[in-house]
Amino acid sequence: MKSISIITFILAGMLAISLMSCDSDKATTTITVEEKKKEIIWDWKAFPQASVLSLRNMPLDIQPKQSFQIKSEASGILTLEITEKTSTVKKGDVIARMDVDTLSEQEERLKIQEEKQLLSEMKEEKLDRPEKRKKALEDLKEAKRKVRLVEMILKNPAMSEMSQELFGPGFDNINKESLKEAQETLKLAEKKMAWAEEFEERLREGQKRIEEMDMAKNKRQHQDVKDRSVYTAPFDGELRLEVNHIKDQVEYTVNGRETIATLNDYEEIYAYLNVANAKWVSLQPERLYIQLTDKNRTLMNFHEDIIAKDKRTQKEERQYIFSIPLKSNESLKRLAGTKMQGELLYKLPESCYIVPKFDLSLYSLGKTESLDWQTIVKELWPSAQVLAEGRKHLAIKF
Repeated sequence: MKSISIITFILAGMLAISLMSCDSDKATTTITVEEKKKEIIWDWKAFPQASVLSLRNMPLDIQPKQSFQIKSEASGILTLEITEKTSTVKKGDVIARMDVDTLSEQEERLKIQEEKQLLSEMKEEKLDRPEKRKKALEDLKEAKRKVRLVEMILKNPAMSEMSQELFGPGFDNINKESLKEAQETLKLAEKKMAWAEEFEERLREGQKRIEEMDMAKNKRQHQDVKDRSVYTAPFDGELRLEVNHIKDQVEYTVNGRETIATLNDYEEIYAYLNVANAKWVSLQPERLYIQLTDKNRTLMNFHEDIIAKDKRTQKEERQYIFSIPLKSNESLKRLAGTKMQGELLYKLPESCYIVPKFDLSLYSLGKTESLDWQTIVKELWPSAQVLAEGRKHLAIKF
């Protein structure tokens, strides 16, 4: 009896374990099916609304409002009027003066070089001119003589035989056609002679005109030398001397096109941004602004857009320029001439939902085949509109 009770207890335990296992499998299967049937539910309230969209973080070229390098016009002795390494100047202030005699000497050498080139070009014409005139004169005399001779022979046939003896065969068939031919030859010789005389006169007048132009050019060059011997500031700003500055020294020997000083206008600070996305061009530029990554998180407003050439590739590219008055952040002066990261922001026309592209791509999976965000949003929500596209987010009006 006791043995039967033990067996019954064992069988009951095995049945209970079996039933528990079945319930566990059933529950797992049920959960899996429910998870497969679960869909992504789009809830607009889950996304924040904002009036600003971040387009991208990009490197910026920080520069002063204006920058100008003052270079020497030629080699010579330069006398500085401003001797401090760094100083503030006003437009028109005299910075330095160049030795005029040195510049005049270089201009004189240039003039001699130009004259040598002119003489070389005219050499052939000058040598050939007397010979051409001499030849034209001889041809004219010969043509006149032949016309007179033919006229005499036609008036006196008895001279035909005599002319043949004097001048050889060729005058045995003198007729009116011969006279006409001789007269045409004479006309051509007269034209050649007239052209030679006119050509000589034109050369004489041309030479005189060249001398007059040379004189006027020399006067202009002399005045230009005087003007260029004085270097002045083209605008207000901070001047930094670039010569090998020595305290209390005012005279320096410089080479041609050597940088004497650099003038910077720090009234405003500019940030140059290369336009990397064609879609930005369609945005209203006055709504764009930059937030720098400096400690003050400085905001710079849109100033203008320009087309500039890349110094390395010479390829034209569009640039956006942002600006801020220096007095708003004096620390930006030290950043001028450097590159730093900044966030390009767009002020939206109205408050929009800022939706991650990743979330939208998951929700649209299987619902559309388009790859264009504007089209995707239109197909999913016909009344919605993408107002701007950032690198990771969309600004959607709904």
